[in-house]
Amino acid sequence: MTRIQQILLLGIVLITAGCASPFPNPGNTGISGSGLTGSEILANCLDAHGGDLRNDFSEVRLSVSGTWGNAIKRIQPIVTDFEYRIDSIERYWISEGKSRIEWNGPAGQKVIMWDYPNVSVSYNGVESTNPDALGSSAMTSSTFALFHLGPSVLAWRGGEPARLSDELIDGRLYHRLYFVFEPGFGFSDRDQVVAYIDAETMRLYRVWLTIEGFRTTKGATVDVTFLDYKEVSGYLLPSRFDERVRAPISIHAHAWHNTRMELVKPTM
Repeated sequence: MTRIQQILLLGIVLITAGCASPFPNPGNTGISGSGLTGSEILANCLDAHGGDLRNDFSEVRLSVSGTWGNAIKRIQPIVTDFEYRIDSIERYWISEGKSRIEWNGPAGQKVIMWDYPNVSVSYNGVESTNPDALGSSAMTSSTFALFHLGPSVLAWRGGEPARLSDELIDGRLYHRLYFVFEPGFGFSDRDQVVAYIDAETMRLYRVWLTIEGFRTTKGATVDVTFLDYKEVSGYLLPSRFDERVRAPISIHAHAWHNTRMELVKPTM
């Protein structure tokens, strides 16, 4: 694609995309509805999901299948890596904070090993030293841990959450909790996360986060909505996901679902 074609394409995307959404202001801490603190809401959310995964399990194993939006593939080809990142087999060693994600797509296999602050990436069995491949893969691997393990990751990494004002979405009330992750996702020093928790069921409904860990996503924010859950070994794990870019423009990014979910108990 020529430079002129790229500029024209970006112009079309900007015209057809929605307006960016400002990230929730952590100073907006007014409480509506219940008088629960942020920590109390997070504890209730964990209970609604079955508890903290670390209390009972050492590993989470998943199989995933998804599709990318056309606009995001053109705007963020390095991050999406869509020729590889279609179906995946994922393992999260939750006590150690490590993961292995094996992606498969039209171009073949991509394997990411993430153990902060170390990352290794291979394409079709050949290890990559490309800084962009390493940086983008570190960021996506650490964000997927949040998406797939849900409120447990908020409890492990988010510190003391601040409560923001509640928000009404499609007639349902959601508590909002503001977290600071230090370090952030991938190689970021700091990222912010706002969790939306259903006020009635206390299930995690959405996470909205900054993604400062890669050069092409600095200043951008995305949200992931959990469209469905399944019970696995007494725990509720998210099983269907929808991701949107919220800034600098608003577009659909990624939809995926889990085809297999397994929780592994520690070996004695």
